[in-house]
Amino acid sequence: MSWWQLAPAVIVTAAVVFLPGYLVARCWRVTGLVAVGVAAPVSISIVAVVAVFANMVGLRWNVLLVAVAAVVLAGVGLLLRPLLPGHRKHHQRKPVRSRWQLLVHLGALLIPAVVITRGLTKMIGAPGNFSQTYDNIFHLNAVRFILESGSASSLTLGGMYSNGARPSMYPAAWHDLVSLVAQLTGASLPEAVNAVTLVFGALVWPIGAIFLTTRVTGMRPVAVLFAGALSSVFGAFPYLMVDFGVLYPFFMSIALLPAGLALVAMATGVGVRGGTPRWLAMLMLALAVPGIALAHPSTLLVLLLLAIPILVVTLVRYRRRVKAIGKAAELRYWAGVVLMVGYVAVGIVIWMRARPSANGGWWPPIETIPQAIGKVIAAGFSFQGPTWIVLLLTLVAIGLVMRRQITWWLLGMYVIAAGLYVVVAAAPGGRLRNFITGVWYNDPFRLAGQLPVITVVVSTVAAVWLYTVAVDWLAARKPSFERVRSTPAANPVAAAVAFVVAAVMAVAGQYSSVNYEVARGQSTYSLHDDSIVVATDELALMERLDDTIPDGESIIGNPFTGTALAYAFSGRRMLTPHVGGTIPPDVKYVMDNLDEVEDDPEVCSIVRDLRAYWVLDFEGRQVHDRNVQFDGLDSLFTNPGVDEVDHEGLRARLYRITAC
Repeated sequence: MSWWQLAPAVIVTAAVVFLPGYLVARCWRVTGLVAVGVAAPVSISIVAVVAVFANMVGLRWNVLLVAVAAVVLAGVGLLLRPLLPGHRKHHQRKPVRSRWQLLVHLGALLIPAVVITRGLTKMIGAPGNFSQTYDNIFHLNAVRFILESGSASSLTLGGMYSNGARPSMYPAAWHDLVSLVAQLTGASLPEAVNAVTLVFGALVWPIGAIFLTTRVTGMRPVAVLFAGALSSVFGAFPYLMVDFGVLYPFFMSIALLPAGLALVAMATGVGVRGGTPRWLAMLMLALAVPGIALAHPSTLLVLLLLAIPILVVTLVRYRRRVKAIGKAAELRYWAGVVLMVGYVAVGIVIWMRARPSANGGWWPPIETIPQAIGKVIAAGFSFQGPTWIVLLLTLVAIGLVMRRQITWWLLGMYVIAAGLYVVVAAAPGGRLRNFITGVWYNDPFRLAGQLPVITVVVSTVAAVWLYTVAVDWLAARKPSFERVRSTPAANPVAAAVAFVVAAVMAVAGQYSSVNYEVARGQSTYSLHDDSIVVATDELALMERLDDTIPDGESIIGNPFTGTALAYAFSGRRMLTPHVGGTIPPDVKYVMDNLDEVEDDPEVCSIVRDLRAYWVLDFEGRQVHDRNVQFDGLDSLFTNPGVDEVDHEGLRARLYRITAC
């Protein structure tokens, strides 16, 4: 399959990601860029929340449930519109947007959409390729489980291998979406995953970056164009997040984070609202937060943390107005202070509890503090090298900070995001480091992936300042440049020049951390005879297991050799479907003693109880190049109690246990 052949799946994915949320936003009287900006997070909230309730009432997971929920929410908005504050004012005649303004907005999205799509498709290689990584074994099997069982709830997905006996929570928004794409299009699991990756990387992320940036800069066309272009120059996002791990749910949540921060800024009144009432911004925030949380809870925590500078600036600004307004305002101010203290206290409690166990945060520091600070400024992490254009713009931004030309709440968010990375990458291991960054498993890569959310805004502010200074300087010396100096929204020449500058920035930004990360990620997605998790022969055998193994019967295999993915690719259950966690004692007994199957009746008793009459044997590389062995699976070729029934090449075989 070519990438062009994947286009229908990408279009369907985009429809599921944007249309429900956009419909709801428009019916609640949200317009313009704000409606587009909130569409994806509201849609994902609908998808993830409906999946939870559908499981509770016993409904099988499908897209119709999402459509009904979206229509209901939209219908409530339509019914309440006449009663909403500002209804009459909303119906007053508004100025018609110029066609150039619309083209500017489309151009601002076109640049990163093309550039990021080019990078992601080059990294992944082909639509049918999949990430050959530790975490992807769980992710693909989880999607298969949703398709097979019809249960997509975040409250139970973590216990999917226990057949419902031990349900546990796992944020399932990403898995829910991929399963819908697979249902609607008939795409294979890797194809559905890659369609979702393209939509979130090349559409949701740039839109979010533009949305958040314009809360600082306003709807200046140059800022819109530059924010879109600069969203494409980071190796840390989206590329690192779909290479390392692979962190698909975290990747989704980070793409949604800018919209959440933008709504916080609008709801508090410190960000540009563009005519959107604060109460409506609060409503959209309430609708967006579940999607962020059920994509990945750690991103909800960073949303709460990065909101602190916004809330502080809100209180400071209000304090300055208090004396002029009177005693009632004084009381409201102190009430706000009390709420702020409560917010921080509750946040600390959540911060302490909503984190993995101490054993999960095993990542050690990887560099010195000066190195970590340098990587933050240069926006190049691990071995990526600097993102040169961001390095230049960050240095300009430092100058703007000294001149007090960058808003304080943006600076506060940047300092917090940068500080988190410096702590996780360079601070000595211990209780303090674990308290601050244990939410992210003390993993530097995750915190590196979050930084572009704020860095793109800072870089855009610096780029707009540079552009404005340069154009003013040229216009002062050559009158012909006066046309470029005018507003791009009203001037096609100015719009064209700004678009070209933005495109140049986007293209130039690829020759840095982006190209390194794209090249590095290619090995992760490469499928060949010696692939990291599953080789070509092994995949071919897995894809036809359902022709041999009856439905309802299970397979035994060493999960570290890649057999764990047999469930994802064939629909036949593996007794060891992941390389993490603990293997159940009865399954472990069979894996250790299958070579004694003719002499040990306990082995056959377990095999019959589990209906596990099949053994999948791969002799290729193991996950993370481990060397995990099970005594009962080491001599299958000479075991008289099993017969080979299928093979592919020399290293992939399927056996049937005949002794039982």
